[in-house]
Amino acid sequence: MSDLYNSIEELMLELEDEDGDPVGGRTIAIVPGAFKPPHLGHVDMVRQYSKMADEVVVLVSSPLNNNRLIGDKPITAEQSIEIWNMLLSDAGLSKPKVRVEKSSEPSPISAAYKKIGEEGDLEPGINLILGASTKKDKRGRPDWQRWLGAEKYVKPGINLLSPKETAVTPAVRDNKEDFSATDAREKLEQGENADEFFGADKTEVVRSILGFDASLEEMSVVA
Repeated sequence: MSDLYNSIEELMLELEDEDGDPVGGRTIAIVPGAFKPPHLGHVDMVRQYSKMADEVVVLVSSPLNNNRLIGDKPITAEQSIEIWNMLLSDAGLSKPKVRVEKSSEPSPISAAYKKIGEEGDLEPGINLILGASTKKDKRGRPDWQRWLGAEKYVKPGINLLSPKETAVTPAVRDNKEDFSATDAREKLEQGENADEFFGADKTEVVRSILGFDASLEEMSVVA
């Protein structure tokens, strides 16, 4: 009888992962976007999801049209990923808890659907969070509503958690205004300090990643 009990106990241990959760019970959050460029508002979203999920995947899409420029320079997916890795490292959010992936898909939505669908690498049995916030657009539509109907694209066996229930509250800047990639691009293009978007003393680092040679001091002298 004791041998049978021991065998059952060993089997139960094998069915548990190192965190003590049953295999297949993991929660993964997918946070898709073009991120041109990523900023501290995005990082705060990832931080919130890191408290809900076992793993957060930041999914950087590859838009076909380079319509988000700084001057005449487009921001590439590779540059976005490099900035993301810097921001996540500064925030203490790193692998394996958080990782950044590039998608060949042109839009964040299509990138997410490919990731979570039949062709994606997610295993059946996980709980899935699709990243979104409670922020409303000009029509009063909350961001999480982008995922209405997403269940049609999810691989069988994956449990999609309610986007409404898992949507996070967006962070705001010190002046209480929303974080905006558009505002960040404008500051970078005008040669202004953009540390409020990237962290203390990070403007020059971001400019370097984006391929701008002139420093803020040099630009102010020229101006």
